[in-house]
Amino acid sequence: MRKNKIRVVIEELDRELLNHIHGLGLSTVEAYREWCELNGFSRKLKKSWNQRSQERNFSRQSVAMERLQSHRRESRNQSDVLREVIAGERLENEVTLPHLKRLCENLRISRRPKHERQANRKVLLRLFEHLHNCRAKFFDGSPAVASLGQISGNTYVEALAQLAANSSAWQRPVEDWKPRSHSSSRQFASLLRHLFVKYDDVPLFLDTVWFTGNRKDAAERRCWYMHVGRGQNIRHCKLPITLTKKMAHLFIRSPNELTIDQALRWAQVLGLGGDEHLARAIVGTRLIDQFHNDEFWSSVIRWFISHPMLDRTHVGPIIDYLQYQRFVPEHIYIANGHREETSPPQPNLSMTGRTPESLLRQVNIWHRYLNNDNRYQIRQWEPSGIQGFEFMEGSEKKGSLRYWTIRELLSSKALLAEGKQMKHCVATYADSCARGYCSIWTLELESFGGMSKAVTIEVRKSDRMICQIRGKANRLPNDKEKQMIQRWADSESLRIASYI
Repeated sequence: MRKNKIRVVIEELDRELLNHIHGLGLSTVEAYREWCELNGFSRKLKKSWNQRSQERNFSRQSVAMERLQSHRRESRNQSDVLREVIAGERLENEVTLPHLKRLCENLRISRRPKHERQANRKVLLRLFEHLHNCRAKFFDGSPAVASLGQISGNTYVEALAQLAANSSAWQRPVEDWKPRSHSSSRQFASLLRHLFVKYDDVPLFLDTVWFTGNRKDAAERRCWYMHVGRGQNIRHCKLPITLTKKMAHLFIRSPNELTIDQALRWAQVLGLGGDEHLARAIVGTRLIDQFHNDEFWSSVIRWFISHPMLDRTHVGPIIDYLQYQRFVPEHIYIANGHREETSPPQPNLSMTGRTPESLLRQVNIWHRYLNNDNRYQIRQWEPSGIQGFEFMEGSEKKGSLRYWTIRELLSSKALLAEGKQMKHCVATYADSCARGYCSIWTLELESFGGMSKAVTIEVRKSDRMICQIRGKANRLPNDKEKQMIQRWADSESLRIASYI
């Protein structure tokens, strides 16, 4: 019996020792002895917990220091490292900078979806060598388009891989290009037009398609760029909505601060006879994220155009109401927490014969219905992974202390309470939050006068975009609220839609 106990103890010690060795990144006992001797630790195997803890801490510090030194070497010699990555001489596990890791992965993948094109290493190396000789400012790895944030693809290095992948569409050899500006964005815009644009008639807002990674929609939009660059009409592309000749012209002339999807709606509104005030209101709604059911939404836009005296602050709430009534299935909750899906409340809803007064009255009734509907108090969902925000300003002594917080709402009950206090329809976002399409946040202000709600924030998960901010009764955010949200966005690498 005593021998069995001794054997068990020895096995436990051996298991602990092996786990310790593997935790140090080593594989054998002999390698462990050599590591200990090399780093000034005892070669004996039987050690106390404190001794092994010291070894683990030393190992972690050594690994961290090695990574830091590697990071510094890469930062100092980015051109050399990039050349080795493109040539295939450095693999993903041999670089530390995130954009270089993504580039390694991009170049390594051989089997791709049909919409993705393989970056040709020879072409990319040729492109890199010329740009390096020209001293172009494309190699630092910082985000190229600030509004896109830290998304995959948003560096000039990754964009160059996209240029190489589409080298068959180049209009001119890259060797004929030379930078004429010290601005990296202007240099890249010039390079794009040199490579892809036959006639200089491509708007600047289209340039962002090269910084949006390998998503299918991004690849499609790069095809639009090359199509327009060849002098072809945007109408001939596979667009999500149908554009008239006038709309196509307006699309090309859209403001540069818009995204491509916003420019499509912008052109549609103006092409149907709307003004810029209405167009800006439309691009601030859910209609820039969805282009299906275009026949109905075109009739909605025409309705807005036919009522120019309608306060444009009502555009968003009206569109939310119409979306919910015509397209969103209702869910009836039955016993044991189960729910049953039924058809939308008004699947045949149309704009014919509606007046602004009657429609706004229905929107207000709908808001009250949402705020009193107990069915919305059932659902809960997991956090989005985005961290909240806290910011303190002012002085307690002077009585001006103000404490700003942004926190996520994680249940339909919380959305319902938010909607009641803020007098808007945020309760309708419960299903989208539960499905992971978006997250809803509340900006609150605490002062000596108590706690008050400022605005409600929607963050689209797919691209970490803050796509909607509304205060009480759907008012727009003021400058101070925007400042707090900008601080939060910067800390969490979120994008803020240009129309906000």
